Amino acid sequence: MFRRERTSAEGERQMSPLTPARRPWTVDEQKKLDDLLKAGKTIVEIAPVLQRTPTSIYAQLQRLEIKKASRRLELGLKVKAK
Repeated sequence: MFRRERTSAEGERQMSPLTPARRPWTVDEQKKLDDLLKAGKTIVEIAPVLQRTPTSIYAQLQRLEIKKASRRLELGLKVKAK
């Protein structure tokens, strides 16, 4: 559940031994993510703005898509095939 402290590249934030591996997303972060995506920014460009890793952003987007699909099913709507 917790990450070990590691050496970091210049400008990268160090994790303390007590820092959770997954920090919950706030409503403000989610809105900013949505705005940046709509503005055409890439995940790599968004990551430093939100102080998140690209992996965490991909994971959040995947969680949101799962929630949207579940909601569509609850409403009896068809889920889009990819």
